[in-house]
Amino acid sequence: MASTVPSGPSDYKSVLATVDQGGRRKWVEARIVWGRWRRLRYLLAIPLIAFYCAIPFVRIGGNPAFQIDLAARKLWIAGVAFWPQDLSYFVILVLLGIVGTLLTVAWLGRVFCGWFCPHNVFLEMLFRPVEHLLLGGPGSPQKTAWWRAALMWAVFGLIAGGLANAGTAIFIGEGAFRHHLLLDWAAHPYATVFWAVLFGIILFNFGWFREQTCTIVCPYGRFQTAMLDPHTLAVVYDSKRGEPRGHIQRTGDQRPATSDQRPAASDQRPAASGPLGDCIDCGLCVRVCPTGIDIRNGNQLECLHCTACIDACDTIMDKVGRPRGLVRFASEEQLAGRKRQVLRPRNILYALVIIVLSSLLAWRLMGRTDVLVAALTQTAVPVREADPDGRDCVRAVLPLSLVNRTGEALQAGITLPGLDARVVLPQPVITLAPGQRTTTMPIIYIPAGRFSGRHLDVEVEVRDPAGRLLGRATVGVRTP
Repeated sequence: MASTVPSGPSDYKSVLATVDQGGRRKWVEARIVWGRWRRLRYLLAIPLIAFYCAIPFVRIGGNPAFQIDLAARKLWIAGVAFWPQDLSYFVILVLLGIVGTLLTVAWLGRVFCGWFCPHNVFLEMLFRPVEHLLLGGPGSPQKTAWWRAALMWAVFGLIAGGLANAGTAIFIGEGAFRHHLLLDWAAHPYATVFWAVLFGIILFNFGWFREQTCTIVCPYGRFQTAMLDPHTLAVVYDSKRGEPRGHIQRTGDQRPATSDQRPAASDQRPAASGPLGDCIDCGLCVRVCPTGIDIRNGNQLECLHCTACIDACDTIMDKVGRPRGLVRFASEEQLAGRKRQVLRPRNILYALVIIVLSSLLAWRLMGRTDVLVAALTQTAVPVREADPDGRDCVRAVLPLSLVNRTGEALQAGITLPGLDARVVLPQPVITLAPGQRTTTMPIIYIPAGRFSGRHLDVEVEVRDPAGRLLGRATVGVRTP
């Protein structure tokens, strides 16, 4: 009888499981097997999908909850605008993401790829279930019905359209959509082109390209795999318990021969060859894998730690009356019978770096002012002359950029504390529109005695009429 285990390249360490000996792609038709891990993934995937689709349309205090406004050069997070001058916050967040990834991988393996990655969440929790619902699983006769395939692609198109809506709204805001569903094509032609391109990419990726995004395109998974160590928690096959494989019935151990458990001709052994392991070589763990690998070959680059093989193997173990856990979450040290060390030097180092970066980010956010003050290029040449009070001063024009980070209009004035300087504004009070940038060019008179050289750093403060500090910056002033 022919083997039901999908055939593949024997050199699994050098050749992708989804590529045949001729280098051509082998289409992965992963089966869906329900189990406790898949149910947990759905419980996590539902709020993740809802968050992605809803967050571009949510507003906090009248401002977007999340939006990348490229035209205005603003990033909105939780209703707060971040400008290009706030790059330091972004740098700290990126460093936190990198170090957090290192800690997560060292501790829990590729949990991001299997549980949180948008590609895997959308593919395994949306597109593949729709395909199975309309066309059936692998080998189903329903796949030959053209109308079922057409219906499947129509549903794929609706899902891709919704995802493209959310992706487009992240950049242009929810105001460009009618009832959050239809993009106003006439008013936003460039956004329409972006939506169409994004729609095509989503439909192509989840309808055809699929696992190749993880195994060929994405460098993130390769990076994570390289960070695994013998103490890392991963999806593993217990070879000590499972080997040697086979379907030979042992005395007192009657294994049912279901369609998923028919023995492969090459694996049949005589009873005299010795006792067999718990693995009955049904191949179900391979058929449910979204990247087509055989988990029994050990840790592999393509493994996403999605736990589909765990649910499949547990189902078979229940049928043959064997304990669950032949495929499970464990480390190499645990498989070898040794204790897994969680608090390792690298994990402690990563945790300490995360604490330092988090503290730095909190300190920066606590010191964040309502108005971002930045000095612009000084084009006017400073001159030495008397101020309106007759003092010997250096007069300079100080161009300033004032960014109102709040969602309400502010009234502001400018002072130079500690210098006994005089500030003359074009208007007595500067009005700062909410979330907008304003340029002002105050004329300042600094006593000449304050200059000990050709340059003086002065502190500029922006305060409201009540004297509350709104923002500050240090600006350099030259002498004539």
